[in-house]
Amino acid sequence: MINICIYEDSIFNQLLPLTFSRPAYDLLLGTERLTDKVTYYYPKSNITLHCRDYLGKLVKTTYPKYAVNIINTGAPCLFLNGRVTVNSRLVERIAKEEKDRDLLLTHRGQVVALYLSGEKMSDMKERLEKIPDNKSLIEHFRPICLTQEIEDVTIISNVWDLINHNSEIIRNDFNRFGKRGIIKGDVKPLTAFYNENNIYVEKGAEIEDFVVLDATHGPIFIDKGAKIEAHSRLHGPLYIGKNSTILGGKIRNCTIGPNCKIGGEVNSSIFYGYSNKSHDGFIGHSYIGEWVNMGALTTNSNLKNNYKPVKIIQGANNIQSPNQFLGAIVGDHVKTGIGTLLNTGSIIGYGSSICGAALHSRYIPPFSWGTSGRYTLHALDKFFDTAEIMMNRRKIELHPDHKTVIELLHDSAKSAHQN
Repeated sequence: MINICIYEDSIFNQLLPLTFSRPAYDLLLGTERLTDKVTYYYPKSNITLHCRDYLGKLVKTTYPKYAVNIINTGAPCLFLNGRVTVNSRLVERIAKEEKDRDLLLTHRGQVVALYLSGEKMSDMKERLEKIPDNKSLIEHFRPICLTQEIEDVTIISNVWDLINHNSEIIRNDFNRFGKRGIIKGDVKPLTAFYNENNIYVEKGAEIEDFVVLDATHGPIFIDKGAKIEAHSRLHGPLYIGKNSTILGGKIRNCTIGPNCKIGGEVNSSIFYGYSNKSHDGFIGHSYIGEWVNMGALTTNSNLKNNYKPVKIIQGANNIQSPNQFLGAIVGDHVKTGIGTLLNTGSIIGYGSSICGAALHSRYIPPFSWGTSGRYTLHALDKFFDTAEIMMNRRKIELHPDHKTVIELLHDSAKSAHQN
């Protein structure tokens, strides 16, 4: 049994607001979270998770089977960067290396994986006492490990990477499940299939009449308990998660996580889970967090008028992306009012509640409340009231560990709202 530690590094800051209350390895990509891809390829491994100290109890609640922030130095361990998308090629690359030597795999200045034993385990444990940066890890371990630079790896370094790689990852996930052309769910007779051999409908899913499933350009995976209502047009690559409902409209090239309600037009986007976009409106090239509710006609721009690559704002930093198409990156527990308009490359901070038909600011700090350009700090008691009402509708309670983290994050967000 191999020991594996999935850890986060300082690059989590480049993935905000999505990593505001979760480690990078908890992000949804393709048909599952990044951690799920590790457990798929290493089903008999002894896995531990490492994260920021203040997230420790919450991560333990999310992953009760795993030890959190505990490193056993008594046996060799494979340390996997939590931003890496583990696939068969990487697993084979690691497996073929000699295990009698410590190993460092890098990719363009970033650590992909470290296989360590003996005293080097204690070195790594010491470096994980704080969230490590890649430069210091590479400088320390490169002289004392067999070091190899690899190119054939997917590592998530910026928010747009999640959108850019999602189609490829859906295809990879679909291929390894090996369920092409299998229709187990309740599919009504007037459903139209294009390239049925590239479609999988899990048992317990329901598809009404007058639905089009077009898998010509990529696979479609509809998971258990999902419901596709009439007059929905679905284009692959596409994953519809467990117990999610598509309420009509056009969904193309997307991952829709579990327990979502989605309508209107959605293109090249990811919805993490338990989020609603029940009405008309366009969401494109965006990542939508957990427990988000988008009011009717909420729409984002995903292309600038001059067709140039999109910039994003992360706090005080203006960052150039390589993307011509980039929409909104929306943190968990965000609420938008009817007719909300989101600019190209918008960052909407965790816990924000925004409204008004005017185009909103491209960067909205965490826990914002208000209309375009006029945001105040969202009162914590009101935030909890709304969150608990929304979660109770799904028969889920806000866990005390989650509540503690939110209180801490809300306190840290106050400075962003001070003039």
